[in-house]
Amino acid sequence: MKQSLSEILAKLHESKETGIFSIIFASEKNLLKFYLRDGEIYHISFGLKKGLQCLNELHNREPISYNFVPNIEIDMKSEDILSTAKLLDSLKQIDKPISSQEISSIKSAEFQKIKEQIKISLIKQIGPIGGKIIEKYIDEKWFPSNPLTKNDILKLVDMLKDEIEDLQSKKEFLSEVNKLLEVYK
Repeated sequence: MKQSLSEILAKLHESKETGIFSIIFASEKNLLKFYLRDGEIYHISFGLKKGLQCLNELHNREPISYNFVPNIEIDMKSEDILSTAKLLDSLKQIDKPISSQEISSIKSAEFQKIKEQIKISLIKQIGPIGGKIIEKYIDEKWFPSNPLTKNDILKLVDMLKDEIEDLQSKKEFLSEVNKLLEVYK
């Protein structure tokens, strides 16, 4: 079923959802992501772009589908975000219809737990900056499939391990994460 972008975001706003709403475009590897906390949009990203400049991508691109993964939050915030109500009004001017995709097979609450454990493991090896690095990778460089799988998480871990310079620390990080992921097939 096709709906307009502003209608979908308005429903998420009204129901006070927390999570990531992603739009997939034809002929584009980057996703346009809206981050919501209690129904309020607090961050927008498109590849390396952040904030309101991401909305320009809607003018030139054709959305083909979207998905919403509930209960995921990041520590980043776009400084130029208008109130959600004003943002929804702006989106109505450039609305395009898009279709839904199914939500992840690894449930979002499970992913939150996994992400926190990976973050802790990375912080143990490289210090507090590890928390910022994992958020940046999830926001800008990691493109999980839908539904989310163990392989998607392994791809994230593979990217994160490259941030650890010391070989022994890298091995410890991978060992901890592998133990964590043993419960997922």
